[in-house]
Amino acid sequence: MNEQWKPTKELIEWAKEHFAQMSVGGLWMPEGSGLTYIKETENKWRLQSMIESDEVRENHDRMKTLMWDAGVTVLDDDVAILPLPETAEEAYLQEVTMKREVAKGWADKDGTLLMDMGLENLWPEHIEDREILLDDGETKSIEIWGYKALNPNTGEQIVIDPDDYHLLMGDRYFMRFRAKGRWYSALSREEMVAYLDAGKTGVGVGSSINEVRVPPWLWGTYCEESWDEEE
Repeated sequence: MNEQWKPTKELIEWAKEHFAQMSVGGLWMPEGSGLTYIKETENKWRLQSMIESDEVRENHDRMKTLMWDAGVTVLDDDVAILPLPETAEEAYLQEVTMKREVAKGWADKDGTLLMDMGLENLWPEHIEDREILLDDGETKSIEIWGYKALNPNTGEQIVIDPDDYHLLMGDRYFMRFRAKGRWYSALSREEMVAYLDAGKTGVGVGSSINEVRVPPWLWGTYCEESWDEEE
């Protein structure tokens, strides 16, 4: 392990918040790391796969240090080793393919695939506010969000982590929310230019709208606003 590398206080606090927000069973692939982790319990993660290279092994050593300092145990005794890509483009495509292939196989405990649970009809819901302990002894409140899906074969409800839902459904469904009879869909930069050039007006979104909480990943976006026909 690289004994010289130590995470900053800010990075540890970010990690605590990030790990707490993720649901058990959620997948984490740190951008550009060549690593894939899965959350087994609130305080235990497992390294699922890694690309075969010294750099990636060093990345894992750093991740273990960060996760340990954030109060998380990492298991790496049974990991799939993947071949090293030859180009940056190949590496990117490999990462995207891995994410999509893993996501397509996600299932509830009875084997029902998440993709068969009508995910296109789900909207983000605030689950709870959770207190996390920081290194200085202070606590911080974080918002826990999720997508409540119904397993059609068991009748049981499961909560899908927002990052996992994004991976499963893409920006079109992830970058939207509902509030008091209206739905809001975030516009990309290019869409925003075309929208404004056409003389249309949207809504700038903060942390709440019409006294309803907005999912954190949509804060600061510019959205198209429409009536929700389901309300």
